[in-house]
Amino acid sequence: MAVRVDWCDETPGRPQGISYGLVLNDELSERILGFDNSHQFDGASPGDPFDHEHRPGKTGQRFRYDFVSAPQLWDDFLDRVEQHCERAGVTFALEMKDDQDHFR
Repeated sequence: MAVRVDWCDETPGRPQGISYGLVLNDELSERILGFDNSHQFDGASPGDPFDHEHRPGKTGQRFRYDFVSAPQLWDDFLDRVEQHCERAGVTFALEMKDDQDHFR
């Protein structure tokens, strides 16, 4: 799992002023699912925000994601990861370090 978040200038594509990518990769580092705003989604109109998701089994397709907030984005990502792991028969658990401020 990889998470990248950077501050950026506010633009029509990134109106919230952040550039982000949250990705679940397989053992070969191929994307299984993810959320990002690096480019437009399929069917986007000019001026639409870039927020979109990549869904399992839909390689090369990008689906609109309605960004609400960073905490909601994190929750939605973890929900999708958990759903995927459940379908794959894999246990998913997110562990916190002792200081509770960082994931491991």
